[in-house]
Amino acid sequence: MVIYNIMKKISKLLALAIILLAMSCTSDIQGPLVDNGAVPQSIKINKVENLPGGSRVFYMLPDDPNVLYIRCEYTLPNGETKVVKGSTYSNFIELEGFGRSHEQEVKLYTVSRSEKSSEPVSVKIHPEPARIHEVFETLQVAETFGGVITSFTNASKSELVMYTLIKDEEGNWLTYDRLYTNALERNYSIRGLESESTEFGFYFTDKWNNNSDTLMRTMVPLYEKLIEKDAWKNAKLFNDTYTPQFAGAWDLENIWDGTSSAVNGFYHGHPSEPADLTIPNWFTIDLGNSYVFSRIRVNQMNHHPSFMYSAGAPEKFEIWASNNPTQDGAWDSWVKLGDYESKKPSGSPMGVLTDEDMRVAVAGEDFDFPLSSTAYRYIRFKTNRTYGGTLYVAIAELTLWGQQVN
Repeated sequence: MVIYNIMKKISKLLALAIILLAMSCTSDIQGPLVDNGAVPQSIKINKVENLPGGSRVFYMLPDDPNVLYIRCEYTLPNGETKVVKGSTYSNFIELEGFGRSHEQEVKLYTVSRSEKSSEPVSVKIHPEPARIHEVFETLQVAETFGGVITSFTNASKSELVMYTLIKDEEGNWLTYDRLYTNALERNYSIRGLESESTEFGFYFTDKWNNNSDTLMRTMVPLYEKLIEKDAWKNAKLFNDTYTPQFAGAWDLENIWDGTSSAVNGFYHGHPSEPADLTIPNWFTIDLGNSYVFSRIRVNQMNHHPSFMYSAGAPEKFEIWASNNPTQDGAWDSWVKLGDYESKKPSGSPMGVLTDEDMRVAVAGEDFDFPLSSTAYRYIRFKTNRTYGGTLYVAIAELTLWGQQVN
């Protein structure tokens, strides 16, 4: 009886081993589920629609139930071979990635359920120039404080990269800056450069590594220096709005403490009587010394995306300057330096943020002042509209550049 039970267990183990072996063998077999050996019929080309950077090829499917999809093979100007598949539920296939406009022959196949290809059907396409060339034509560059400022229009909101090159003392071109953007319109400054004659180059690339032409310019960035914040203080003029919403953590002094992304680095303008809060409102900073101003950077609340381009973040504001303000805050002794507007790169509705929007919110927005030789000790930040339509103002950090004159 014991021998019988042992033999029975051995038989079961052998049977299990055979099943597992069979499963391991069959799992290595790969291939089409259906293989009837039939070569599918070819498609018929109806028309070609040439587009910026690509083409659409419209086709008519054959009356062949064996066709699973359409395949097109083509070669980009850089030599890369591309394979694109089209659905039998559509009547066109889109080919992308071309940089310049030139005629090219491409081949299309039908592919069966058993992965057999039909005879190729050739068609000539002639893509229009890629979108980066349209954007390049709109590019404008000029000197600004501490660098150069660029502006361009990206009508199709294509994903692109703008490269800024500078030539070093040995005559080598170096990549100084890269801007990743798909904004409709973009003003972008490249900073951190000395006030000396510099050769610049600017060009665009797209996600297929196509390049635009290169704009070459020799420019001299305008001189500026970061204004230290050690001597700054709240001027506390009579009609200013500077009472924090929560004492301590939200004091006005936090907007020049150097912590532009810290949770406790924000200022909420809020008078002791909320019913008195209005827009516009303003606050005044005594810088401690007199400066000729070049630009101001505004960091909005950015410790969480829900605060970016929202709530009390200033959207439209004015900057004023004075050397002898009166304690009652009257505007008679003040000079307006400029009207400014924060721009959300994507232009999307409040609450909708792109990666580019968040990068700009964290980095802060720079606003240039008009060229002037007049120095001022006091500045006034007047908010005319916030992104969220709030009556309070929320700012993470303010930073100024210019030249000290005393």
